[in-house]
Amino acid sequence: MRWTMAEFLKRGGYEVLTASDFDGAMAALEEPEIDAAVVDIILPGRSGVELLKEVNSRAVYLPVVMITGEPNPLLIPEIVRAGAYDFIAKPILKEALLTAVARAVEKKRLVDEKGRLEQEIKRHAAELEERVAARTAELAEAHSFLNLVLDSSTEYAIVAVDTEGRITLYNRGAERLFGYAAEEAIGREPGELLGQKEDEDFKQTFLAGVRGADASGRHQVEGRFRRADGGELFASVAVTPIRASGGAVIGYLGVIKDLTVERENAERLRLMQERLAHQEKIAALGRAAAQMAHEVKNPLAGMLLYAMHLRNKAADKLAGGELALIDKLVETINHLTNTVEQVMNFARPVRLAPRPLDLNQVVSDVLQLLEPQASANRIERRLELDERGCLAVLDEASVRSALMNLILNSIQAMPDGGTLRVKSLARETSALVEINDTGRGMTEEQVANIFEPFYTTKSQGMGLGMSYVAKVIEQHGGTVAVESRAGEGTTIRVELPREAEVS
Repeated sequence: MRWTMAEFLKRGGYEVLTASDFDGAMAALEEPEIDAAVVDIILPGRSGVELLKEVNSRAVYLPVVMITGEPNPLLIPEIVRAGAYDFIAKPILKEALLTAVARAVEKKRLVDEKGRLEQEIKRHAAELEERVAARTAELAEAHSFLNLVLDSSTEYAIVAVDTEGRITLYNRGAERLFGYAAEEAIGREPGELLGQKEDEDFKQTFLAGVRGADASGRHQVEGRFRRADGGELFASVAVTPIRASGGAVIGYLGVIKDLTVERENAERLRLMQERLAHQEKIAALGRAAAQMAHEVKNPLAGMLLYAMHLRNKAADKLAGGELALIDKLVETINHLTNTVEQVMNFARPVRLAPRPLDLNQVVSDVLQLLEPQASANRIERRLELDERGCLAVLDEASVRSALMNLILNSIQAMPDGGTLRVKSLARETSALVEINDTGRGMTEEQVANIFEPFYTTKSQGMGLGMSYVAKVIEQHGGTVAVESRAGEGTTIRVELPREAEVS
């Protein structure tokens, strides 16, 4: 029967091994390329069911076709549990044998293919895991490098927001510039952090940057921002959309540069240029005025001598009215001489001799000297001097003269009465004197030209007083500012350095 079955299978194209008992079958199973087994239930020594169990206990799957005579129904569950692939009933037909073996071999091939594919999947999965791990490490390294670069950029504040306007990136430059730690900033709105919510200037700056970036891909705006300490800064913001790989906008990146110092330096340079141009103009005007005054002074001195001589010689011969005319001539010549002297004094450089000085005392002395004029104009005086004193290193004569010019102007601006308030304040590096009157005030044009030489709003005077004041304050390294509106009075603030900065 074994021989017949083997012949059937050989002729069917299979390579066949046969065994007559349990031990022979176990020896045959040691062959490495067995694809299926056909086992009789009843074997000499040990049963085919036990052989089936041994076969299925091996790691490599081998389909077993069991041969039965009159099958015992009680053995069927045991055979199935032992792992039988198929059954063939006796007597065995060639077609049934070949069909059962073909199915078993195909099953083995499919199981082996499945195993191979599983191994290949495992290998690919392992390779993929390695690649993912390597890529993750690369991304982590790139992310770490990017964070290092962003944090190393302390000159620029780099802030990113999502489409809902929440901060998602906040570098060390932003921490330094705005004073908020990254932990405080992440997740908050820029308006809540860097500008008051009701701050329309900030809103317009931010929205303009976003709208401009959406339209052009990159947009730069300038605006005011708030620091954590409550201070303000002026900065430029370059806004760029952040796009996903598909092109959708997922946020906005803002690169912020502080322009506060740059603007202050530009403003300081502008003021210095204006001051230099003004000083050059004053110097040129002074030279011209001095030359003119020099040319006029000598003839006036001669005319004065002639007039005095004429009066002495003709005193006994002329009537009283004629002598009065000569006196008027002398008086007019003296007035012209005084005017020429003023022009020459304006042209001369102010020579300063700084020394420690209490501005409170200077202000008090000037007000005392001008008491008669203030009383004549019915002016109420309010003195608000710093109780700590207001010490500074200044030239007393020139500062006293400058303050007298300013206070006298305020008194003369209130011919019908009013209030004169003079205040002093000692700051850390400077001393402030503020003079406020409730007089007739000045127009914008008058304020703009008030320090110009020979510019005056009075019916009398040459307009050199305020020019002299500006010259004195500038040579001390200080500043003088005027605020005024027609009909609403005038405020003048003089700020002088507490240490000598004489130019």
